[in-house]
Amino acid sequence: MGVAAINTGSIHTFQSRSGARKFPRIEFPAQVEIDGVLYPTKEWSVGGFSIDDNLYPGKKGDKHHGHLCFELPVGRFSTPMQFEVMRASESGYAMGCQFYSLNSGHQKTLQSIVDTYLTGETISLESVTSYGVKAQLHEEEVQRMQQNWWRFALVALISVAIITVAALMVQSRILNITSQHAAVSQPVLSQRSYNNGVLNLSDFKPGQQVKEGDLLFSVFTEEGTDLLAKDKQELDKVNSQINYLQTVLRQSRESVARYNSQLFKELQLLSEKKDLLTEELQTREKILKLYDRGFRKGSVDSVTRELERVETFEIKRDLLSLDAEIEAIESQLDQILLGVPPKEAQISGKSPFEAQSQLDILIAEKDKLLEEIERLKTRGLAYAPCDCYIVAINARDGQIVQTGTAIFELSPSPSPDRGQRSILALMPLEKAELLKIGMEVEYKLASNDTKQIGTIEHVQFYSAANADIYNEEGESLSGLPKTLPRLNQYTLIKVVPQQGAETTIVNEPATVIATVGWKDVFKHWFNL
Repeated sequence: MGVAAINTGSIHTFQSRSGARKFPRIEFPAQVEIDGVLYPTKEWSVGGFSIDDNLYPGKKGDKHHGHLCFELPVGRFSTPMQFEVMRASESGYAMGCQFYSLNSGHQKTLQSIVDTYLTGETISLESVTSYGVKAQLHEEEVQRMQQNWWRFALVALISVAIITVAALMVQSRILNITSQHAAVSQPVLSQRSYNNGVLNLSDFKPGQQVKEGDLLFSVFTEEGTDLLAKDKQELDKVNSQINYLQTVLRQSRESVARYNSQLFKELQLLSEKKDLLTEELQTREKILKLYDRGFRKGSVDSVTRELERVETFEIKRDLLSLDAEIEAIESQLDQILLGVPPKEAQISGKSPFEAQSQLDILIAEKDKLLEEIERLKTRGLAYAPCDCYIVAINARDGQIVQTGTAIFELSPSPSPDRGQRSILALMPLEKAELLKIGMEVEYKLASNDTKQIGTIEHVQFYSAANADIYNEEGESLSGLPKTLPRLNQYTLIKVVPQQGAETTIVNEPATVIATVGWKDVFKHWFNL
């Protein structure tokens, strides 16, 4: 073990206001290391140190940190310190400094060196540095514990967050999508009067089965010829509107496609611009670090450093602006995917969905007109359009009826292909991607609390502004409420019961619950 001989020399003390010195000050050789640079001390004590003028720039009140170093025969011994400039020269250099927040172990180390110096004894390196080593080991142990506690706290926080999120997900039944409106539905055909006149009903009753081609009723009138001409005129008008809407639909789809392509190009350009700004920001931050280092050494003035900092902030603001533009474009792309394109992509204020809906309505109206014309040609005879049963009879025999009056409401007889009762349910629009054709769902009827199983057969967009729903055969489907707010939008699903639904009540309220898997939920959340 090496030893260091402490030679006696002059002793000084700090002067207080009362004339006494607070700590003995000695001239034992020491150096102060600040930012990697060593400065020799004139004298030092447990309370502070002094250095020559023109060595370290600073003014009174400045606070810094560094190390107090001693050259011993076996190597250098240093202890960390924090000091405040108490005396400075007129030229702006520190001359007298005072320690603050000095660790008790480091303070004892310095005190042991002072005591040895004052007694003139020879002290071993082990005895001099024992306090410093213990203090350093204690400080390192505290740092390691702080780092470990930070990690433990982070792990605990993440665990609590995961448990909390899982609890909230279970509590809100995030895996279950519940219908907002649902009811038992069946296809319904309205058999209407095609003439003004006296109604002649056949002998039918509600619930009775009829075959395709059976004569249901007849309406004889002398105005049939005039009505036939009027229907033909109306048919020409509808054909003209259909041609116009077909043109609008084609143009609207082309406009949405062009706008969608334009959005993708803009998104690509903004992404490239963001990458370039990110690289520029990284370079600016490196330059700013160099300026900070130069400023500390006195080679860079504060104005240059602050100008570079301003440039860095401007780039960050540009990045935030780009993020907002990218988010807006992605939102418009999502709207297009949902079938609700933004107004900028529409022509004449009509989206493709609106144009298609109006076109479907006109086509259905055209089919009705053609059918009415055929009925008028047969002198007001009305025949059963299919094998079906009578849901309701809305008029009595001998009654005077007007053109368009619904006389019979018919429903096709159940068959493997069509005519089966089903459940129509309005689900939240934002969860449309989670609902798939062929998915099994649970439903409960208002008259029975027993859960039953059904299969999703059809999924489509639904708006209360157009509440008429038709199946592939053009038959209207009953069951949906007629008083929904017109601005509300839903996902409409058609659920086919796995067991026969012939015993259910038409238009009976129901509740449909679709259960999705965690995989689909995560895909929906992260848009995978």
